[in-house]
Amino acid sequence: MNVRIQNYLEGVFAQYEPIGPITELKEELSANLQERFDDLKATGLDDETAFARTIASIGEISDLIESISTSTRRLQKIVGMNFSMSNLQKSDLRSIEVHDGKFNYSNLQDSDFSDSDLSHSSFKCSNLERVKFDNANLTGAKIVRSNLRGASFTNCRLDHVDFHSSDLSGVCMDNLTFNGTNFSSTGLKGTSFRNAVFHNVSFKTEVKKAIFDGAVMDKATYAILKGYKADVSKVTIV
Repeated sequence: MNVRIQNYLEGVFAQYEPIGPITELKEELSANLQERFDDLKATGLDDETAFARTIASIGEISDLIESISTSTRRLQKIVGMNFSMSNLQKSDLRSIEVHDGKFNYSNLQDSDFSDSDLSHSSFKCSNLERVKFDNANLTGAKIVRSNLRGASFTNCRLDHVDFHSSDLSGVCMDNLTFNGTNFSSTGLKGTSFRNAVFHNVSFKTEVKKAIFDGAVMDKATYAILKGYKADVSKVTIV
């Protein structure tokens, strides 16, 4: 990649949020401009002339970027609707705001909700396999009877989330904080809660094969886990 072309694009796109559609446009322009530059060089033009003609060939692109940015912002406000029974597999849903949204009975396999606000949204009987919730806010969400195998929750906010009857088997939930979270009848075989923090959390389920090493929890949560035969030998009670 020509360094001057790359620097030019970085300058043009610097003022815009790196959301999916804008990032895709930047990558497409990068490839097209490089191809254009190489073609001009092949005709015998020097670097300076080839660069100038390459940039001139695309004209003003800020209007296009602004149009995409505006459309995406509108989408982000509209998506707090009902997406139940939808096929949204492999969807780029990063940084959206969906308060009280409905994604019930939907296929969201391999979709990305990173950095999104999904507070009080509903995911009932949905396929959430390998979905990314990294840095998302799921406060008050109802994720019941759903497949969450392979899902990612890095730095996710999970206060008062209801995971009733969902499958979290093998999922890594290390270093997260759980306040009032409900894991009743949840599949937790091999689920890791290493160094997690628990406050008033419900575990009315099989927890013998879940991992709690290094976790910190209140006495009530500890008593529940111990009663369900979890290995709490390496937890701290506060």
